Order: sequence, then structure tokens, then C-alpha cells
Amino acid sequence: MEGDQLIEILQKHPDPRKRALAALELGDLGYEPALEPMIERMKNDDHHLVRRDCAEGLGLLGMSEAVDALIVTMNTDPHHYPRNEAAESLGKIKDKRAIPALLLFLDSEDWEFARASGALALADLNAKETLPAILNAIKTTDDEFTRRDMLRAVHKFRDYLSLDLLFDLSQHDESWEVRKKATEILGWLASPETVEILVKILKTDSHIQVRQEAESSLRLIARDYRITYTSAEMLLARKDEIPPSG
Repeated sequence: MEGDQLIEILQKHPDPRKRALAALELGDLGYEPALEPMIERMKNDDHHLVRRDCAEGLGLLGMSEAVDALIVTMNTDPHHYPRNEAAESLGKIKDKRAIPALLLFLDSEDWEFARASGALALADLNAKETLPAILNAIKTTDDEFTRRDMLRAVHKFRDYLSLDLLFDLSQHDESWEVRKKATEILGWLASPETVEILVKILKTDSHIQVRQEAESSLRLIARDYRITYTSAEMLLARKDEIPPSG
């Protein structure tokens, strides 16, 4: 279907599902004349699914001209779905003007899933200065799935500033999925202490997938430092060949 026909559906079709689908298709097409119609429907459509898919479509369109409108939707839409998609789209567009708004969203959004989307958007923007705020958000949330998903943002940064939290989560978090993700990230942040903790996890964690992830991370560290991996104990014995700072 042509772009102009999709805009007509987006603006006038009585079925909100058709309007929402048109927004996504316009984004997939990269049809730039749809920018203003999608912004208008994101602001004013009476159905939250249409507003959500307009926000997503604008992210697919990838035009920086949508940033201001997406920030408004992220901060003010009454439904959490459009707010979440607006945050995700700001990460896709990669315009650093969005960083202050995303940082505020990380702290103020009520829906935990959307807060995780805000953290990932900041990582997509490579906003390394926001990593302390993301680490604090992980520490203070009670929701295990939010911790897991925010760790995906930490993984993208691969910054040694996150080591202390990763050491704690990989060993002590009640969720095996959180422990597994933290253990995976440790493979990218080599240090002698990292090796010690990964060996401990390999030997003691109660979940097989966490133990498997620990061994994968140990193998990754060995590969990066040109050490032939034969066992966890061997790498532990050679841990001092790895610089303390990585």
C-alpha cells in the first residue's frame, strides 16, 4: 500500500487497529511525509494503541524532528504503553537532546517495564554519564524483571564502574535470571576478582543456567587474554595475568 493511502487510514479509519497498523507500516516504509501526521495522531488519537504505535512508528522513521513530540508523549501520555514506546523510540533515533528527559523518566515513571526501556534508550544513546543513575535504579527496584532488563543497558556500556553491583547481583540476587545476566556481563569486565567470583558462581550457584553462564564468561576472559582454557581452576591460578582494571 502507498504511503499516502496509509496516512489516510491513519487519520480517518474508524477502526483503531487499522489506524495503529498504518502507523507501523509508515514507519517500516520510512515514509518521511508521515512525520507530522504520526506526531498529530500520537498526541491526539483517542485510543492508546494508536498513540503507542505512532510512537513506535516514529522510532522506525528515525527522524530527529520527532524528538520533542516523543518527549512530550513519554512524560505526559495517560497510558503507560505510549510512554514506553516513546522512550524506546528516543533510543532508536539517537538524538542526545533526549538524554535529560530520559534520565528524569528513569526516576519518575510509575511502570517498571517502561523505566527499563528508559535505561535501554540511554544505553542506545551511549550516555555513559547516566550509568550511575541506572545502577542506582537497579539497586532500588523490587521488581526482578526490571533489574534483569536494566542490566541489558549495563551490558551495553561494559563499564568497570558497574563491577561492584554486578558482583553483588551475580552472587546474591534472588532471581536466577538476574544472576545469569549479571554473570554474563562479568565476562566482558575481566579482572582477577572477576575470575574469583565467576569460579565461585560456577561451583556454588543453585541454577544450572547460571553455572553455565559462569563458565562461558570464564572462557571469554581466557580467550581475550590469550590463555588456553582447560578448567576454571587453571584460569583461577593464572588470574594475576589479567590486569586489575581490565
